[in-house]
Amino acid sequence: MNYQPPRGTRDFFGDEIRKLRKAESVFVQVLSLYGFEEIKTPVFEDTALFKRSIGEGSDIVKKQMYTFPDKSGRSLSLRPEGTAPVARAFISGNLLTGLPRRFYYSGEMFRYERPQKDRRREFFQVGAEIFGEKSITADVEAIGICANVFKKLNIPFSLEINSIGCPDCRGEYEKVFKKWLKERITRFCSDCQERFVGNPLRVLDCKKASCREELAGAPEFGKFLCSNCRKNFEDVRGNLSKKKIGYKVNPRLVRGLDYYNGCVFEFYSSGAKDAIAAGGRYDGLVKFLGGPDVPAVGFAVGIDRVLSMIEVKNERKGYIVIGAGIEVGALEDIAGNIRDKGKTCIVSTKKKMNSSLKFASEKNLRYAVFVGESELNSGSITKKDLETGIQETILLEEFFKEL
Repeated sequence: MNYQPPRGTRDFFGDEIRKLRKAESVFVQVLSLYGFEEIKTPVFEDTALFKRSIGEGSDIVKKQMYTFPDKSGRSLSLRPEGTAPVARAFISGNLLTGLPRRFYYSGEMFRYERPQKDRRREFFQVGAEIFGEKSITADVEAIGICANVFKKLNIPFSLEINSIGCPDCRGEYEKVFKKWLKERITRFCSDCQERFVGNPLRVLDCKKASCREELAGAPEFGKFLCSNCRKNFEDVRGNLSKKKIGYKVNPRLVRGLDYYNGCVFEFYSSGAKDAIAAGGRYDGLVKFLGGPDVPAVGFAVGIDRVLSMIEVKNERKGYIVIGAGIEVGALEDIAGNIRDKGKTCIVSTKKKMNSSLKFASEKNLRYAVFVGESELNSGSITKKDLETGIQETILLEEFFKEL
């Protein structure tokens, strides 16, 4: 039987895996400059964690989570996003001292939805969370980190921001928006009609073109912000301008998870259909999950959505050891010494010289080390640069010193 990867998943190899690793390495490089430490959380968590943090009425919880009972009957779910697990680890791991704390993560997330370009059922994210920083410095820093990562990866981007306020001013907006929406709800899609009953603000996050058009005349969040939220948002905008990070205020931007408040943001690129990174402030989440009242800011980057925009240079490097009438053990001794010097090395098992050189080309190896009877007797090797064609015979001892 010809087995294929499950629908909505894919295998990574060749340039794709190199692009994935490059994106992750650039992300880690940038985060380390800001003093972040790595955290790994389980691939699955108690289902209740996501229901409580993301919101039971969200599309993620209602339609997209991979949820299953274990053998003890406990409900578990594959993680659909990274913030809630990190917040849970922050509480359960008693990481509450030495605030602010900064964590970054990378790994697979899972959502059951219709697979399409840049949107799969198993997808990869890198993300970062800052706990214990109330000032807008953390908001600006999170946005700046994303911008820095994309610049280093040579990915053009645009930034959209908004403020969805605190619970008090958001409540005032929700009353007005719900009244406006009630008179027009039949014009919206069936999903939005469901959202209207559970959480009307989720209608603002609908991606359907017809609903986006209907929302054009909706009341704007900014007019309902309290004085403190308005000042915070103005300060974020002012600091972004000082850092020369271009942005556009999108009054419809709310993000699709219940835990957000204050400033939220999304990064876009012409090479991707959806946002390539998104995040914002979620000051109430830690307390909501049973921890202390700790302010927090975070974001995630969708690696799958930027892979096609990442360039990798597949440089030729490493060695192939080719013998002529020599026992494999002698060749392995030479190869072992090359590896001890931190260089990639493969021993050829091909019978013909041309086959060995073709294999070296396929594996993108840079040098060939030839060992025949005469080289073995004289303690030397013949080294050939497969890129320039330059060839020389040198003593084995000198060769190892060069390495």
